Amino acid sequence: MKEMYIKSLQMIKELNIKNEKEYNKLLHNYLILNVESLKYISQTRSFRNIIKMSKEVA
Repeated sequence: MKEMYIKSLQMIKELNIKNEKEYNKLLHNYLILNVESLKYISQTRSFRNIIKMSKEVA
């Protein structure tokens, strides 16, 4: 699960995702976590905070 979380954050960073709508479009093409799972693991309800976290991932 940790690998999927990191992969999801990397995809946000690499593809310069700005909002949840753009992220949801990726779910069909890539094996990444859905938005609710990503928020749960990140322990935040704000997608903006997740975007900030993605910028810190290598």
